[in-house]
Amino acid sequence: MEIRKAKVQGFCFGVAITVKKAEEAIAARDDITTLGHVVHNPQMVASLAQRGLRNAHSIDEVEAGALFVRAHGLPVEVFEKAAEKGLEIIDATCPMVTKIHVQAERLKSDGYKIVIVGDPQHPEVRGTLSHVPEAWCIETVEDVDRLPRGSKVGVVAQSTYSRERFTDIVKALSQKYYEVRAVNTICTDTNNRQSEASRLATEVEVMVVVGGKTSANTKHLAELAERHGAKAYHIEGPQDLRPEWFAGVRVAGLMSGASTPGWLVDGVERRMEELTRQLV
Repeated sequence: MEIRKAKVQGFCFGVAITVKKAEEAIAARDDITTLGHVVHNPQMVASLAQRGLRNAHSIDEVEAGALFVRAHGLPVEVFEKAAEKGLEIIDATCPMVTKIHVQAERLKSDGYKIVIVGDPQHPEVRGTLSHVPEAWCIETVEDVDRLPRGSKVGVVAQSTYSRERFTDIVKALSQKYYEVRAVNTICTDTNNRQSEASRLATEVEVMVVVGGKTSANTKHLAELAERHGAKAYHIEGPQDLRPEWFAGVRVAGLMSGASTPGWLVDGVERRMEELTRQLV
């Protein structure tokens, strides 16, 4: 079986920056806490925890030391509470996420009603909502019908949202509102990976997508692969691979989400090669 790897692999630049800051911080001190996982990758989260990074569910649980702000960012009120407590703040929010906050605030100041396209439960979206608290948050084209009437709306998207679905939603909004100003805040790396998933899926029979089960961008890659003709399997590591997936398969694809380290993708590739040899 031939294995074709996507051209874009490993961490995106935003996750790479966040992980580097986390590693530097825990090497320098032993009192660092993060709220939620730094990135959506269980192996990376476990590695940082073993080296001393603590994880809390709420800012109320953090009484001293430093608060490490993960790639997805945190709501404004959490920053304010951390400052009140005298915590040192190590802000490793992805620059692309910060860009969304800036664009949403700018649209609001220009008089637009803000629409955030994304998962309302995702930590990144919750952070964006804290910057424009009266915004409407929608996730599907069908949600557009349920929005109130208005004259003009400004649209931003979760950085890892599906490009195709975002385009469809903007079209639907344009049919409903007099003026729609949409800013494509889907990050460049996400765009590139989605394009690669669509392209590679037409060349392979099976696509293995490596990334955390809670990773939105990884889920979208698997969905795109399925939509473009490949049978997709979303896995977190080599241990999840099953030999029956590759029985009779001539060409398989391999790609990863934005928070998946390159060494993990290499491990999956080696295991796929082992399974191929066993099937011969």
